[in-house]
Amino acid sequence: MSFRYEEMSPDQFLGAVDRMPVFLVPTGLLEWHADHLPLGLDALKAHALCLRVAERLGGGIVLPPNYYGRPGYSRYAGTLTFSDALLTLLFSELCDQLRKVGARVIVLLTGHYGPCQMDFLKHFAEVYAREHPDVKLIAQAEYEGVEIDGQIPWDHAGKWETSMMLHLRPELVRMESFREPTTIPKLYSNPPHDYYRETNEWTWWGQDVPRDSSAELGRRCVEAIVERMVLEIRAALAVGG
Repeated sequence: MSFRYEEMSPDQFLGAVDRMPVFLVPTGLLEWHADHLPLGLDALKAHALCLRVAERLGGGIVLPPNYYGRPGYSRYAGTLTFSDALLTLLFSELCDQLRKVGARVIVLLTGHYGPCQMDFLKHFAEVYAREHPDVKLIAQAEYEGVEIDGQIPWDHAGKWETSMMLHLRPELVRMESFREPTTIPKLYSNPPHDYYRETNEWTWWGQDVPRDSSAELGRRCVEAIVERMVLEIRAALAVGG
């Protein structure tokens, strides 16, 4: 059974909506993630997690990855960031369209973090849910509500994201390219939506990324995230009747 929206025929799509009117929207950013990880990591990670959630639920429809997000390390190699106004319109119209085709629960799962992205996402979900009480919106980063060995599994290109990619998409991890940058590679001067003007220094927050990262750690993260999301979605469906 495929849970991918873009791969379904009309009959398959209508049947999937009837069985479980849950739509999962994986979102992220095209953003520099050090030298050993892909630029699309955030959305690729969120997409893989959404597919695992749908498999565990036995239903739901997963949209293709969305790479439009708020800043973001806007100055660094390959990073594309966007305005609050654009994303508000994008997510509003997307949720309107999903309601049109039968959504009762919409999950906005972001693999891209930071206060700029998270403030946007939480505020959007609060306003949209207030205006459209017929749909339940779950909007969060994948790490929320999850702990691994007493730690919250979030970082930027550190052991947590590296480990999850080693488990989810190992072919995209190039550990042989890992290096310890002394400064962020600032390739673009005065880019639009430059959120991190205040710092040029990069840190791994005390991690030894090659030593601390592993596919096994990534598996544990993914299983904990999927379990928590499945419980939230089932609770949302139950509330909706």
